[in-house]
Amino acid sequence: MTAQLVCSKGSLHGLPTYPDDPCLTDLNALVTGANGISGYHMVRVLAAAPQRWSRIYCLSRRPPPENFFQDLGDGAPRVEHISVDFLSDPLHIAEALKEKIQRVDHVFFFSYMQTQQKGNVLGMWSDASALADVNSTLLSNFLVGLKEANLQPKRFLLQTGAKNYGFHMGPATNPSFESDPRVLLEDNFYYPQEDALINYCEETGAAWNVVRPSYIIGAVHDGSLNFLIGLAIFGAVQSHLGKPLDFPGDYAAWDREFCQSTALLNAYFEEWVTLTENAANEAFNIQDGLSSTCGRFWPYLASWFGTSWNPPEEDPSKYKITTCRHTNTPRGYGPTGTTRSTFSLLEWSGKAEVQKAWEKLAKDHGLALDPFTEGNRAQIFGMSDSAVLGDWPLSLSMRKARKLGFFGTADSFETAFEAIQDLARLKLVVPPTTQKFVE
Repeated sequence: MTAQLVCSKGSLHGLPTYPDDPCLTDLNALVTGANGISGYHMVRVLAAAPQRWSRIYCLSRRPPPENFFQDLGDGAPRVEHISVDFLSDPLHIAEALKEKIQRVDHVFFFSYMQTQQKGNVLGMWSDASALADVNSTLLSNFLVGLKEANLQPKRFLLQTGAKNYGFHMGPATNPSFESDPRVLLEDNFYYPQEDALINYCEETGAAWNVVRPSYIIGAVHDGSLNFLIGLAIFGAVQSHLGKPLDFPGDYAAWDREFCQSTALLNAYFEEWVTLTENAANEAFNIQDGLSSTCGRFWPYLASWFGTSWNPPEEDPSKYKITTCRHTNTPRGYGPTGTTRSTFSLLEWSGKAEVQKAWEKLAKDHGLALDPFTEGNRAQIFGMSDSAVLGDWPLSLSMRKARKLGFFGTADSFETAFEAIQDLARLKLVVPPTTQKFVE
């Protein structure tokens, strides 16, 4: 029998604790994509553990926002930002690294570039080849730069996601195991990234991890791929107009099980997995660990913005049917995935009254985000549509992580509320009308 001590921190429970071990002290971390939702929360977790992490290097193309170091509190002096463009010559990357970094023990790679996607139902991530080209280049250039800078990490963690299993293309294996085969219906940059990382580790002797979250919940300035932004805008505008939150999908979408991944929980897991010897050279799923449905979430969302809500339309003739772009399913059998919707959030966001209402709300609350520019509208509301529409479940198995001893969980409804509060503090959305999460 084995026993271990876990702890709770706010809305996160069952988090790992660490023994007094000289191997877990004076570590240097390098976090790429530090301005993004995953990179920022990774830096927060590392900065809060001075007993383990003595230096944290944050790499991103753009400088961090003004609040970045303020949010790190006492951990800020141990954090240094380095501006690097991973689409530049790898030798330039190496020079930027050598200038600032003498040693790196752990690398956490979160860099990602989103190409412009089709802004229609099931259109997110439709330009798979463009996504594969740019994101494969980000990692491959960085790996070359790391070698040229003579920096040798002990462990290199790459975060990918649930698209590894093809959920964005239709019904996938459910729940998905890390050992499930690759889905080859179209290009997926996760696969060449994994191959490049494993080759790098074989050449250098580093160990690797790949971590696959679901839809990520959290708040940062640069968060157009955060599905909560579109839903928060929907809630605030409908409330302002005196209208209910109608659900755009059917009862299959309303009732389907859907897992989410709170960014802060992901970061605690990713710290744990890189410090756990038995987890080396393995891929892991990460999600909040508690079941979620839109049917449960929709009443919460309405209450947070002080309005009412409506369940799906019961008249089948009122639904528009959209079919997935591939005849074959990601799991290799069964019917093609479909969505049935009475409207989409992207269509809703194109209404003149909606945009006029947002102008008023933005002025009243001093908001910094314009979600209705050509690029923003497709990204923000296309992302929200992808999260709430569809007739197939999304479930990532946590068996592998649990068997190794990670027991962290989060209530996705509670952390979604906290994320919307944080988005409001960043002046990206209207603040909720209630100040406390109530079950």
